[in-house]
Amino acid sequence: FTDIQAKLSSLQREAELVGLKINVNKTKEIRLNSRVDRPLELSGKIVEEVESFQYLGSLVTAEGGAKEDVKSRIRKANAAFIQLYPIWRSRYISLKTKIRIFNTNV
Repeated sequence: FTDIQAKLSSLQREAELVGLKINVNKTKEIRLNSRVDRPLELSGKIVEEVESFQYLGSLVTAEGGAKEDVKSRIRKANAAFIQLYPIWRSRYISLKTKIRIFNTNV
């Protein structure tokens, strides 16, 4: 634990040297294979511990696998496809245009 806390403190110091500030409210902690219960601190505040979070569009979980991320991406794709349902059913839009719309979204 002290190693990761030391690295976090070092990151904060280095960031401040170049005029950057780490926002503790946007900082999350996720533990993988850790038995330590002591919370991380940043600027005297406790970093929120979470089981999962979104990072660059991907779902990161404490289990470390990709299963939940794949499920999340499938749900997002389904939602996008459902929004386009009226276009797929329209008789006034040509098949060629529908294919172009589909290829743009895939």
